[in-house]
Amino acid sequence: MSAGNGGGSLVGRQDLHCHTDMSDGHLSLERVVEVARERGVQVGIADHVSSRNPDFMVASLDEVQRYLDALEGADVFRSGEFCWCDTLWRDLPDEVMDRFDYRIGSNHGFWLPDGSTASPWWESLPEPWRAQPQRLMDIMVANLCDMVRTMPIHIAAHSTFMPPAFGALERDVHAWWTEEREDRYVDALREGGVALEISNRYRLPHDRLLRKAKDAGVRFSLGSDGHALKQVAALDWAAETARRIGITDAELFVPEPRR
Repeated sequence: MSAGNGGGSLVGRQDLHCHTDMSDGHLSLERVVEVARERGVQVGIADHVSSRNPDFMVASLDEVQRYLDALEGADVFRSGEFCWCDTLWRDLPDEVMDRFDYRIGSNHGFWLPDGSTASPWWESLPEPWRAQPQRLMDIMVANLCDMVRTMPIHIAAHSTFMPPAFGALERDVHAWWTEEREDRYVDALREGGVALEISNRYRLPHDRLLRKAKDAGVRFSLGSDGHALKQVAALDWAAETARRIGITDAELFVPEPRR
């Protein structure tokens, strides 16, 4: 595929997390390709592949095959964003999963001990978690560690995103992402061989965790998580963060097209 600006570092020139209107994005595949070319950025299309919301996601085997067929002829990397709390990533046959250039896993929900799911978008904590938010944080981190160790993925997207309810209680990210939790997650990323996304949309992860991941040999990707025109192939914050941490091309996850 085309290489954006040509020459120089890939940092800021490769957006591996873009959406189209084949899931919940606002732009067609053709328009995303056009915008990326204008901005001199390689893109990977990673629409939501999940049965959780059939109206807005690529939600069945037939739909996944049609989705991959659509990506086949486009100047993009072929990917999909799979949800940890969905079963579709377990159900797709190997020959279909192998058609993706790479796969992304996301914590759009995480499992609670009773088998129900919690939401990383909770604005307020329901009972009984209102009185034990740190325990809920431990459960979320445990889910993330399980996700990167067990899902057949190459990138963990916006994985340190936390329920806004946590921020309402304490704004300091380190009150939630303690050293011990960071160490556990970095160990899991390294063991699973999964790259850590630097998310332009959500402006995370935070610097301390990124430095630990770099020191541990974890690889990184930059993603806009772009759904709209202003977001697609926009990596200013992610690229600035990567450079500040000292991430170079040697630490980046670079997909190998399978076609």
